[in-house]
Amino acid sequence: MRVSTASSIPRVASRAVLALGLLLAARNNLLAATVDRVAATIDQQVLTVSEINQMVAIRFFATTDRREILDALIAQAIRFRDVERFGAQDIPKDSIETRLGDIQRRFASPAEFTTALQRAELTLEEVRALVKRQLQVEAYIQERFAPMIFVSNEDIESTYAGTWSQQRRQRGLPIPPLSEVSEEIRALIRSRQLQTEIDKWTAQLRARTNVDIYAWR
Repeated sequence: MRVSTASSIPRVASRAVLALGLLLAARNNLLAATVDRVAATIDQQVLTVSEINQMVAIRFFATTDRREILDALIAQAIRFRDVERFGAQDIPKDSIETRLGDIQRRFASPAEFTTALQRAELTLEEVRALVKRQLQVEAYIQERFAPMIFVSNEDIESTYAGTWSQQRRQRGLPIPPLSEVSEEIRALIRSRQLQTEIDKWTAQLRARTNVDIYAWR
């Protein structure tokens, strides 16, 4: 029986279209893999360049420097592991909403924030989850390290007479009596001492973790 040449043409064309479609799909997958490259690995955990770009887009951190954001995400990841070992605290919804509001105020309007979420391909619930994890780490820090901080009156007097007064003179500001600013200086010293403890803790955690950085080195 003779096969019609005309009837075989559509089948050939169909195969050609299918082959072209598969080729384009493979090309798109390759491009996606190239764009979403690895920024860093934390043991078996992977941080991608896309994740960093998302944080930049929604202004999750006060900085938009990608290397600083990468470092912040690495630090948060290894800290959260330690938090989980001891049990992460449940964070009240109003605390999450307050921090979310802080992020939203980095934009000119709510509409601009919504647009940034869409471009980052993130939902509001996903951002809330990120905020919750951040607050869980902060709550753990306050519970573990804050009670260790002690500021003596001698520390306050020394800081007042030294760097605190010197910085105000450099800015042309008046220097009020110590009695009026002692609590302000106490809070400043506590904040510095707490940050020192956080840095030491983070360095210890990182020393026990295999961290490799591939982007913005």
